[in-house]
Amino acid sequence: MIRYSKPTTTVNKGKFIRPCPCSPGRLRCSYYTISPAVGCPFDCSYCFLNFYEENRDIKIYSNSDDMFKELHSFMASRKDLPTRLGTGEFMDSLALKELDEINSKLAQMTDKYPNLIIEFKTKSTRIDAFLERPANRNIVLSWSLNPQSVIDSDEARTSSLKERIDCAKKAGTHGYGVALHLDPIFMEDSLLEEYLSLVDQTLSTVPLKNIRWISMGGFRYTEELKLSMLERTGLKRTRLTAEFIKCSDGKYRYPRYQRVKFYNAIGSRIKSYADINTYMCMEGPDIWRHIHFDDKKVLALLHT
Repeated sequence: MIRYSKPTTTVNKGKFIRPCPCSPGRLRCSYYTISPAVGCPFDCSYCFLNFYEENRDIKIYSNSDDMFKELHSFMASRKDLPTRLGTGEFMDSLALKELDEINSKLAQMTDKYPNLIIEFKTKSTRIDAFLERPANRNIVLSWSLNPQSVIDSDEARTSSLKERIDCAKKAGTHGYGVALHLDPIFMEDSLLEEYLSLVDQTLSTVPLKNIRWISMGGFRYTEELKLSMLERTGLKRTRLTAEFIKCSDGKYRYPRYQRVKFYNAIGSRIKSYADINTYMCMEGPDIWRHIHFDDKKVLALLHT
């Protein structure tokens, strides 16, 4: 298991804000990412950071003033356009105490820009700082969810499923927007009932009126991630033993029939609780046309 040292600081010489890197040919949700740091203290087997950062060091950008200047300029260019922005692309948004002050400042930006929705995505339980301040529904605290059996085998050092759900309940009860991400979904037939149980456990606990959106994304990988996973597991194939198809964007995904089966089953279970905006991450029209729990218009509703 990787051991992490204390985060170091570095200067970000590039942009802090970028469009979410959606794959070519996939339906976009017009999401933007902002990165005050790169790296994660958790050790998920499928994380692209395993090969993106060779030594897996955690680096916090010391020039956060430049980040906020860029954010002000970015929002000025957006005028009154609804804008969804998140910090969880290259890091876990809440896992590091060293980012608490920056997270607080980012959250305060929703007071200045009412058209801004900012999302903090995590697999941790570190939400006390948010519970100590008044809630704003445009501040969205979100959790990546998987069945406990998957957490045990593939999400080392993260909080348990119950802990994540309990925190989502606290956040929603406090008045924050809540988002849930079932991603990656390991679409093995033996796991389908566990994913449906996860939905039941979550939606019977978290205040439904506070859930802003739910995303679903089937496990997908590049050649680089496959090699990383094989190296880290001692060449045990584990999650890579299922059938995968190389798609037009170069990523390997479960066959279409399997993705449609899982998306429809999980999406329908979600809709049995409430009409929550539910969408699929990095999927194209060929999948959306076979979905019966929602349609493509939901991608535009995520910003309202």
